Amino acid sequence: MQPAAIALDLGGTTIKYGLVNLHGAILWESLSPTPHTSAGAVVGELLRCVQEIQALNTTPAPTAIGIGTPGMVNVETGTVLGSAFQLPGWENLPLAGLLRAETGLPVFVDNDANLMGLGEFTFGTVTKGKNVLFFTLGTGIGGAIFINGALYRGSKNAGGELGYIPFNYRDQEGYWEDFASMKALAEQYTGKNPDTPPSAKLVFERAAAGDPAARELIRENAYLVGRGIAGYINIFNPDTIIIGGGVSDSQRDYIEQVKHEAFKYALPDCSNGLDIVAASLGNKAGMIGAGYYALSRLDG
Repeated sequence: MQPAAIALDLGGTTIKYGLVNLHGAILWESLSPTPHTSAGAVVGELLRCVQEIQALNTTPAPTAIGIGTPGMVNVETGTVLGSAFQLPGWENLPLAGLLRAETGLPVFVDNDANLMGLGEFTFGTVTKGKNVLFFTLGTGIGGAIFINGALYRGSKNAGGELGYIPFNYRDQEGYWEDFASMKALAEQYTGKNPDTPPSAKLVFERAAAGDPAARELIRENAYLVGRGIAGYINIFNPDTIIIGGGVSDSQRDYIEQVKHEAFKYALPDCSNGLDIVAASLGNKAGMIGAGYYALSRLDG
């Protein structure tokens, strides 16, 4: 019987949690709102999720806990270092130690985008080759880098912040994600339609219904995303680029627009044979990656 791990994918609005085995199969899963009152409240809710799974008395019983969290993480100690802008006070937090003390299980923590990428790289149906870039488009732009089959972390475990390349657009300075994220798309549309709540999903729905303003903003966003991805193609010469986040689930035409823009700006020798594809695991990737990560670390 395959060992299983408790998997927690901590998001800015929702905690996805479940039981995952070494083959990436989800044996049980549920959702819970993410508290925003304090870091202690978030830790308390994560612990409640773990205890709910332990109370199921499943066979096999979970042997470890894997957590994907926003922000930078010291993966050796399981400490959240910071830069988790969605969660106030979520910094200098010994998350692995806190949950280990309460549950008695080994706990392994990593950045959420890294674990989404790990889930897709290991168990997704669209990965080709060992050199892969994973991008997730949402409130920001996150991602993961795989070189020769291994997740690249950088010298201080702070590598892979793909959304933070310096970017200038229309004489405005910022980072790539400031202009190209789904949050930026939603805010631009709301700026033109003040009575509309900021929602990228709504922008795509309006575009599908024929709204010319929504269509133009999506075209502009695809250009910005594709141009940024082209830079990464020229640096890494990957086998596959996987695009995840909510937009990858249903907006295949958008992915094609991004692909067109990326190949327009990528060097031919760097993009020869490259596949740019939508993620295949949807919003399950982070939880699958967290469970697999814990089990692989436990196994050594």
